[in-house]
Amino acid sequence: MGWPLFGETLGFLKPHRSNSMGSFLQEHCSRYGRVFKSHLFGSPTIVSCDHELNMVVLQNEEKLFQVSYPKAMHGILGKFSLLIVSGDVHKKLRNIGVSFITSSKSNPQFLDCVEKMTISMMNSWKNCKEIGFYKEVKKFTLNLMVKHLLSIEAEEPLAFKILEDFLTYMKGFVSLPVYLPGTPYASAVKARARLSATVREIIKERRKEQLGLVKGDFLDAILSKENLSDEKTVSIVLDMLLAGYETTATLMALIVYFLSLYPNVLEHLKQEHNANRNKNKENGELLNWKDYQKWNSLAMFIYESMRCGNVVKFVHRVALQDVNLKVNNDNLHPSLYMILIFHSLGWKILPVLTAVHFDPSLHENPMDKKVMPFGGGPRLCPGADLAKVEIAFFLHHLVLNYRWKTMADDFPLAYPYVEFRRGLLLEIEPIQAKAGKIET
Repeated sequence: MGWPLFGETLGFLKPHRSNSMGSFLQEHCSRYGRVFKSHLFGSPTIVSCDHELNMVVLQNEEKLFQVSYPKAMHGILGKFSLLIVSGDVHKKLRNIGVSFITSSKSNPQFLDCVEKMTISMMNSWKNCKEIGFYKEVKKFTLNLMVKHLLSIEAEEPLAFKILEDFLTYMKGFVSLPVYLPGTPYASAVKARARLSATVREIIKERRKEQLGLVKGDFLDAILSKENLSDEKTVSIVLDMLLAGYETTATLMALIVYFLSLYPNVLEHLKQEHNANRNKNKENGELLNWKDYQKWNSLAMFIYESMRCGNVVKFVHRVALQDVNLKVNNDNLHPSLYMILIFHSLGWKILPVLTAVHFDPSLHENPMDKKVMPFGGGPRLCPGADLAKVEIAFFLHHLVLNYRWKTMADDFPLAYPYVEFRRGLLLEIEPIQAKAGKIET
């Protein structure tokens, strides 16, 4: 159970390559099996690296188990964050997000915005020999989200202010919860307060100038249709920004990193997208929803990158009642089972998604349902489809317009959030006679 108070938390959070389980989980699974007890984040905890058990936990949200993030994270996320709230409040806030995302993902206006911002970024690299790709795609995804959610243009000073605050926010998102001046946690709490104040001011201005029915963005939809308090409105806007910015940018960076390791896959994608471009597009014609639906190989590679890169390592849950489960905890002896008892008094469970993703007995097909990069159950990521569309459009232009190389000493690390050792520094070179080139 580790040290008093900290338990084994420091070992569990020790940075490691994100395309691996890390030494902590490898050692514990080898010694105790796929399911073991520990003391993490201030609580006695059952750690599950077992797919079937993880599915039981995630599918029984609000029935047998409930979300339970450490109290310290509430100061960063806010009390109405989708990651924290449960029951009817969670359902209502999540449905608001899902409704807007569903209407957006195939909307021609949104798709045109994604592509034009992609082309603009690609053109800005023309005279560059090296780029810090992770920083660039973070800028891209945040600019896209503030435009789509709040109608703020990328060139506006407010967009730069939001980006700076989000960068600070993410550095403390999964740090040790020590509220002392200068610590990542304290800085993240302050950054979240500044972001909240920014959104509150936008709400105030829209009501003052009666712009709530004019912009046509996500905030417009909430103010005109939903009876939410300002606090809940601010919270869901920040949740959508966080999900659409950080996780999408991380996945894009992981995909570009993995493509550099597998040139045969990259060549296959180039051929697929060139064929689509030559067959279906006049010079200068923008992409559409039908184009996206034809990119089967790209969809499979996105899933495989999520499995190998692991944007989200684990989630926090707690038992609502005493639960007895029969679990096989030994690959070598499938007839041996343990009886796992979850007590509702204080014990938590951490379903670890990454360990399941690296189980060699589960993954012959990248589209296998045992891949759980977006979580599962009632808390399945609501923005998954939107993220995949953005990534697909971006990659379409990237593979057709640039060659790139990664640095030998650069790779993704799990802190447990994903960072690149050198920011995914790329050597880039424009491809001559660009088949998919569109000037802006």
